[in-house]
Amino acid sequence: MNKITKLTIVLGIVSAIAGGVLAGVYQITAPVIQAQNIKELHEGLSEVFPGNYKFEEFKGTLKSPDPAVTFGKIYLVKKNGKLVGMIVDVTTPGDQAPIEMLVGVNRNGTINGVKILKSLETPGLGANANNPHYYVNKKKKITFLGQFKGKKITDPFIPKKDVIALTGATITSTAVSKGVKAAGVAAYNYMTKEAGS
Repeated sequence: MNKITKLTIVLGIVSAIAGGVLAGVYQITAPVIQAQNIKELHEGLSEVFPGNYKFEEFKGTLKSPDPAVTFGKIYLVKKNGKLVGMIVDVTTPGDQAPIEMLVGVNRNGTINGVKILKSLETPGLGANANNPHYYVNKKKKITFLGQFKGKKITDPFIPKKDVIALTGATITSTAVSKGVKAAGVAAYNYMTKEAGS
C-alpha cells in the first residue's frame, strides 16, 4: 500500500471519529441550548409586557406595512382570557446587520415595550440602543428603547422629530424606529379588525 492510500485511510478514520464525536456533543447540548433559548424568549416576553399575562403563540400571519421589516413569531397577550395586546418578533435592517427585537403593542394602539434580541451595531454608537445605562434623556432617565413605551402608532416614529436619536447612530435609530412602527401598525390593525375591538 502506498503512502497516499494509507494517508487517505487514516484521514477517513479520523474524520469519521471526529464526526461521531461532534454528533454526540450536539445530541447532548441541543436540548440544553433549546431550553436556554425558550427561557430567554419568555424573559423577553415578560420584559416587553411585564405583569400577570399569558402569552400564546399566534398561528396566523401579520403583513408588515414596511417591505424592509419582516416579522417572525407573534404572540397574543392575554389577561383573564381577554386579548390585551400582541408581541411581534421583528427583524429590521441595521447599520451593520439585521436587528431582531420584540415589540409589545397594546390593544389601544400604543407601544408597551421594546427589547432587542440580536444586534451587531457599532459599540459605543448603535449598540447603545440596547444599553440600559445609556439615556437619551438623562434628566428623566429615559433609555433609547424606553422612549417608545406609550407612543401611539399614529406617531411618525422619525428620529430627530418625535424619536430622540442615538448620538452618531442615525441609521440604527431609524432602523429600530421603523421596526417598532411596522409592528405597532400591523398588530393594532389585526386587533381592531380581525379580533374585534
